[in-house]
Amino acid sequence: MPQPLREIIKKLKKELDRIDPDSSYLEAEILLSLVLNVEREEIYTIDFIDEEQEKKLDYLLKKRLKGIPISYLQKKKYFYDLVLYVDEKVFIPRPETEILLEKAIEIIEKRKINSLLEVGVGSGNNIIPIALRFPDLKIYAIDISPHAIKIAINNAKEYNVYEKISFFIGPYIFPILLRNIHLDMIIMNPPYISSDEIVWLSNEVKREPWNALYGGFDGCNFYRELFRELKLLNHFYIVFEISPLIYKKILKIIDYYFRDFKILKLITHKDLSEKERVIELECQRL
Repeated sequence: MPQPLREIIKKLKKELDRIDPDSSYLEAEILLSLVLNVEREEIYTIDFIDEEQEKKLDYLLKKRLKGIPISYLQKKKYFYDLVLYVDEKVFIPRPETEILLEKAIEIIEKRKINSLLEVGVGSGNNIIPIALRFPDLKIYAIDISPHAIKIAINNAKEYNVYEKISFFIGPYIFPILLRNIHLDMIIMNPPYISSDEIVWLSNEVKREPWNALYGGFDGCNFYRELFRELKLLNHFYIVFEISPLIYKKILKIIDYYFRDFKILKLITHKDLSEKERVIELECQRL
């Protein structure tokens, strides 16, 4: 028997309140839009759902209640001015990463940046807006995950910037060092969740790729490994995201790894909560 849509929404919201009451109504609309195959604002043009649609809705609701992120169910994530395809094997971009992106754009506009690398490209959420904004910029993108590279390539093609980006599969900046490519700037949002933070992660976050989240016991493993490779360069300029919880550790690691370098710039940029979120670092070998 067909079920009235407005009653279905009420039931969905009540179930989704168990996850997050603040977003339960929105998520109810999103799940219905997926089942009805229409945009969210169009669901109210439909008065009833049939038995088959109700079964599909129940299936999606069960997955959501198990902690599957709504972005994975939608297969998309809104970020900056983009709508990106994402799935369970790629990290979901966070709003705070827009700080990294905006800072990178600001720096490119102010300095003579001709070449840029993103380490850990993920879905392409940073590199695609940069490619759209700076058509003459030479852009490189690296990720250890072949699947993430595939997703980033497909998203880049969707926005017609695939030809502007050179994609490499590999760890840290090794593919760049191997090819002796000159870089004016590096950006990255690495895994930085520490063992202490793991216990506080929601079930939803734990559904995301582990290698995109876990940064080792103290959350700093990725930084250490990358800095070892940066030491092979005579000069580098990098802008990267951190967890505020590891800020002081990162400063100590920078001091340790770059004792043979002159630090030309070390600036911290805070997020909307006034917590340390992005570090801008420029070093020149002594």
